Amino acid sequence: MIKICPACSSTWAGGVHCEDCGGLLRDPFAVDAAQALPRGIWGYIRLQYGARRGMLVRVMAFLMVPVVFGLGAREAVLWPSPWNALGIAGAALAGFLTWATVYWLAGRAVKIWVLRKGQLNKRRLARAMLKRVIKSSRTS
Repeated sequence: MIKICPACSSTWAGGVHCEDCGGLLRDPFAVDAAQALPRGIWGYIRLQYGARRGMLVRVMAFLMVPVVFGLGAREAVLWPSPWNALGIAGAALAGFLTWATVYWLAGRAVKIWVLRKGQLNKRRLARAMLKRVIKSSRTS
C-alpha cells in the first residue's frame, strides 16, 4: 500500500511516519485524501508506477536473451558443421536484437505514456501564440 507525506510529498510503501521529515503519512485513496494531499501528487504517483512498469519490462528484456539464444542455438547445433557456427552466432545476434528492441520500446513507452501525459505541446503553443500576434498586428 502506498502512503504519502503531505508535508514533503514523499511516497512510502507503508508505515506511519515519513522517514524524510517525520510527518504523518496519508493513504491517497482515503475519503479525505483530496483535502489532505497536494494537488500534483497524482501525477507523481502515475510517474512512479510508470517508471516501475518500464523497469519491469526492461528486466523482462534481460530474461528473454537466454531464452531466445537457447532456442536458436539448440536448433543450430543440429546443422552440419560449417553452418552450426553461423547458426549459433545468429542465435546470439537474435538474442541481442531482442534485448535491444524490448529495452528501447520500454523506454519509449515510459516517455510517451508517463512523462508526456498531461504536458503541454510547446510547438502547438508557440504556433498558436505566433498566429495570435500576427493576427492582432494586422488588425492594428
